[in-house]
Amino acid sequence: MATKSERMHEILEKLGSIGGVKASSVISSDGIPMSDIMLSGVDSNTFAAMVASMLGSAETALKSLGAKAFDKVIAESSEVRVIAIKAGDNAILSVMVDPNTNYGLILLEAKKSADAIAKIVNE
Repeated sequence: MATKSERMHEILEKLGSIGGVKASSVISSDGIPMSDIMLSGVDSNTFAAMVASMLGSAETALKSLGAKAFDKVIAESSEVRVIAIKAGDNAILSVMVDPNTNYGLILLEAKKSADAIAKIVNE
């Protein structure tokens, strides 16, 4: 039987097969990398901490506006689009996407992947 980490890595590999996806990672809510397929030159630990911070800050801001549900944060630049999606209460799925890609399909598949990751984490 595959370990949790191996099963998460398989999900990331499947997600990476979608056109426009550059990299992806599973991060604990505390900002610790759990599994990743990262771009070369990117420090996984630093990236994980920053994504968790970004998601936490956005969630706090939205709650201050009265939002009850929170799902994802999308940060965009001319070089990359970073999508961070909650994967249950204890994990985050981060997907780095080419900014010129239509990312509707990627969002759909990322949500499915986040749900699958949440189940693995909560086992």
